[in-house]
Amino acid sequence: MPLGIALFVFWLVMLLRFPRVMLPFSGILLALILLLAAAVGLQQWFNSRLVDQLEFSVLYQPEQCPFGKPLQISIANRTERTARTVSWQLLANQPGQSANLLDVSVRSDEYQTDRTIQAGESWQGCFAVPSLRRGYRAAELRFSADRIQAEFQ
Repeated sequence: MPLGIALFVFWLVMLLRFPRVMLPFSGILLALILLLAAAVGLQQWFNSRLVDQLEFSVLYQPEQCPFGKPLQISIANRTERTARTVSWQLLANQPGQSANLLDVSVRSDEYQTDRTIQAGESWQGCFAVPSLRRGYRAAELRFSADRIQAEFQ
């Protein structure tokens, strides 16, 4: 039996057996859980606001990148905090279309920066094109970053 279920059953038995003691304790425990949930929610909200201030540019630039890594990704950190790690997943679609043209049968890795990005600084890197669906060429597609995550100092 999982620990959470065992604790819930124990709490329920104690509540039925000793209601005078367990009711105030349950109220205090509920207040602490709500306070913890609010703190976690505020932290996630603050982090998502910082992530929204990261500017991504994903361009197919085989002339400006090394052979085999034609995707040039630029990230501008418009926050006032240093981004320790930034990770994202790529999307590829034709202009005017919304369907993702990356081959989903091949696991698409998550991409990540190789260094920290200071506040107000930009970072640029070149990456390989992930596997595409049959019949599409990378030069004809528009690439974008999705599911962006970042750790800030």
